Amino acid sequence: MTTVLCDLDGVVYRGDTLIAGSDLALRRLVEAGAEVYFVTNNSTRNPGHVVEKIRRLTGVRFPEDRVFTSPQAGVAMLEPDDGPCLVVGEEGIRDALGESGFAITEDPNAARTVMVGLDRQVDYRRIADAADAVRRGARFIATNDDPTYPTSDGLEPGAGSMVAAIAVAAGRPAEVAGKPHPPMRRLIRSRGIDRAWVIGDRLDTDIALAVEEEGWLSILVLTGVTLQPSDAADLVAADLGEAVDLVLAGP
Repeated sequence: MTTVLCDLDGVVYRGDTLIAGSDLALRRLVEAGAEVYFVTNNSTRNPGHVVEKIRRLTGVRFPEDRVFTSPQAGVAMLEPDDGPCLVVGEEGIRDALGESGFAITEDPNAARTVMVGLDRQVDYRRIADAADAVRRGARFIATNDDPTYPTSDGLEPGAGSMVAAIAVAAGRPAEVAGKPHPPMRRLIRSRGIDRAWVIGDRLDTDIALAVEEEGWLSILVLTGVTLQPSDAADLVAADLGEAVDLVLAGP
């Protein structure tokens, strides 16, 4: 059985714009019997919203359990006494915490953990409260540290920019959950995934994810953040359609 771990932003779509041919590429994988999973560092959405967006843009339906998100990896890092959590981020983090039974607090004095992801409404007070909680001893978890993410209008600041601001103010680095770090790899392996193709547009997340795991092969696509071929990837493709050609041809 062929298993594919596919990134989304910059591979299947940019913002709300489908990358040409990605819909056909996903259909070909499904029709060929491949097990397709989506591994995303984007922390703003929960798996249900992710698969709904995939369906809306590509017409291909996937169950929620085919999605791995960086908030899921972050929550999997928590111990029972790591709550309540102060969140700098959007619904993806809040939903993952709620589903796992962790309380959320707005009080930096009460927070046992600060969890940070992309927050497009973040303000100075929010960063100050998060840094204050970390200085007071709260655990500091970044869902991901991506400096940018691709949209239909180009690159915009990613979660890493918010993580960096808090880390500098607090004087302490974050533990990182998402690709290519061990928490995400453990989450994927927990589903029994052994050998896999990893398709993505970032060398430091997607391609590095494959490098870290024995039996995983990487394909870099040039439709997102990375625009030039790199020897860091096992293979390079112009887009997802060409990447699927390589997968279906075999290693």
